[in-house]
Amino acid sequence: MNALMKAILLEAPGIANQREIPIPAPGKGGILIRTKAATVCTSDIIDLETGLFSEHMPMVMGHEGAGVVAAIGEGVTDINVGDEVAVHPVMPCYACPSCKRGLSHLCDDMGHLCFNKPGVFAEYFVTRPDCVRIKPPEMSFAVASLMEPVCVCLEAAARGKVSEGSRVLIAGDGPFGIMINRLCALRNPKQIIHTGFYDSRLKYVSPKTAALNVNSESNLADKIMRLTEGEGIDTAILCVSSTEALDVCMEVLRSRGTLVIFSAFGGKTPVDLLRVHIKELNIAGCNNDEGFMDDAMRLLADPALDLQSIVTHEIPFADWKEAFRIASKEKENCLKVSMIL
Repeated sequence: MNALMKAILLEAPGIANQREIPIPAPGKGGILIRTKAATVCTSDIIDLETGLFSEHMPMVMGHEGAGVVAAIGEGVTDINVGDEVAVHPVMPCYACPSCKRGLSHLCDDMGHLCFNKPGVFAEYFVTRPDCVRIKPPEMSFAVASLMEPVCVCLEAAARGKVSEGSRVLIAGDGPFGIMINRLCALRNPKQIIHTGFYDSRLKYVSPKTAALNVNSESNLADKIMRLTEGEGIDTAILCVSSTEALDVCMEVLRSRGTLVIFSAFGGKTPVDLLRVHIKELNIAGCNNDEGFMDDAMRLLADPALDLQSIVTHEIPFADWKEAFRIASKEKENCLKVSMIL
């Protein structure tokens, strides 16, 4: 093993470079992963542009990854060198008030790859055994790197209490919106309506979804209400940082409907609280997930669900700038870009 490795460092807002840095040691209770695939998340693009999510710079970027265990630290007994694993970026402390309340995904002292711990856009990175799951041999590393994205999409469906016979609106046709669509469909809702900007993306939604291109609708809320026969929506999941989409979601929710805020908004966002008051609406945040790693791996391995199709591009790690460009600029033809090492 060489003493140095290649890594993509966010050095300042808007400035990222590939550097050679020391290969980290796993340390007590830790494991060293040799990265085999790492996908580009929307938050990586935002982080590159603004530095919003990194607490410390320079910081190795990336938090969606999969690889091979290269070394184990003292005290690690349930993971072996050579194991092929998918990785979850969240490292709860299990000691803070939130963890003791059973909300370890909202840990008050959370470790998180690429936020306050070096991320996966590197040849090697360190994590913990409780943050990985063994990858099935037949699953590619690129697909395995979707474990955490699938986890948080499962959280969105759970927070929205999507259930059999309900009506669901998903706003936003990015990769997370598409995955949430397919996962909601497993709950057998009465109706799924999905709005987005690109027909090329909306074609990935589950069968029986009513897909609406917002560019073709003069009054989106009216169209949704007609599709629901005037009943409105039980659960609206906001997967795009758009105040217009937020307003549509609020308008079409039926009494005691639930709005799930999946896509992050920066700053203060106007919300029609009179509508919340009159209809007794529920607004639910959705951040990280409550322990869905095993479910995510099972679903990723299900050929009928076809989550592997979410990875539309595989790019060599050396071409990381191109990977970022495609993920950021070619949205019409791209869902997830995986960098392969």
